[in-house]
Amino acid sequence: MSFKKGLLFLLIVTLIFGVVGCGKNDTPAQSSGDQDSDKKVTLSVTAAWAEGNSMLYGMDDFAQKVSEKTNGTVEVVWGGGPEAIPTYQLVEALRNGIIDIAWTSHTYNVSHVPVMEAMKLTDAEKLRETGGFDFVRELYKDKLNAHYIAATTNGLTYNLYTKNEVNELEDFDGLTIRATPAYQAFVEALGAGVVNTAPGEAYQALERNVIQGYGWPSVGVKDFGWQEVSKYIIQPAFYNVDVCIMMSDKAWSKLSESQQQAIMEAGKEVEAASNEYYVKAIADENDVLKAEGMEELTLTPEVADAYYKLAYEKGWESALKTDPENANKLKELSE
Repeated sequence: MSFKKGLLFLLIVTLIFGVVGCGKNDTPAQSSGDQDSDKKVTLSVTAAWAEGNSMLYGMDDFAQKVSEKTNGTVEVVWGGGPEAIPTYQLVEALRNGIIDIAWTSHTYNVSHVPVMEAMKLTDAEKLRETGGFDFVRELYKDKLNAHYIAATTNGLTYNLYTKNEVNELEDFDGLTIRATPAYQAFVEALGAGVVNTAPGEAYQALERNVIQGYGWPSVGVKDFGWQEVSKYIIQPAFYNVDVCIMMSDKAWSKLSESQQQAIMEAGKEVEAASNEYYVKAIADENDVLKAEGMEELTLTPEVADAYYKLAYEKGWESALKTDPENANKLKELSE
């Protein structure tokens, strides 16, 4: 046999056995649905906050859990913060499938799903028990072409912080408080004036007594140094900070059923861990603030009860006015 004929024969034999071999290896994987047969997918996360911000708690854990649960077939990578897509434009990018995953706030999605302003009034663990999680998930699928994966700041509350001592609700009268739309109605109901200044401007406003207080999540005051220009941490805390993981339907549809299930499981585990994490984080933060001169001012039980009730009455009042049907349903599933 000539060299050329021998080479041709060897090539034909190799191809035949290669095809047979591939057939033997592929058939079981395809029929069993094993994760090894899943396509490799890279998903980028675009966040409402800059990299390193405390609101991005759990992101690294989420990415690691997704990788582990999908046998490395799904990789979650950082895609940028507000410098990539401005915070309030994330919802539109999510709806149109421009981004894969949004690490954002329910509050930032109210332009498309108005009832989401009430998510701060709910508890993620409770919603999973009552079917509320599925209710919210269906709303997002219907209104936003998106999939709700998990809450990531369940257990992180808000507080009001002041320069002035407050013992009665009437003591808020005449104060000017820096607030956001999340709790503006509550602050106004207390009788205080509201300023919607950017966080970066609050230090100077406190220093010059332009404002006498501010609302903020129960973790993060020290990041801005506000303990240097304010005195009291008003207790009780209220609401839940409503940071969440969302995925566009376009990205979701690229995944196999097993990959989708793995992502939901990873999100649920991060959500469950958040409660324990924030109990400690809040306590640690308050220890730091007190060591630097602030005081925890705990309202008496009677005043605290009125304060807390007012916060939730005003929160639900706003949501019920905007979207009565869905807000009533969400309230029912929150109780």
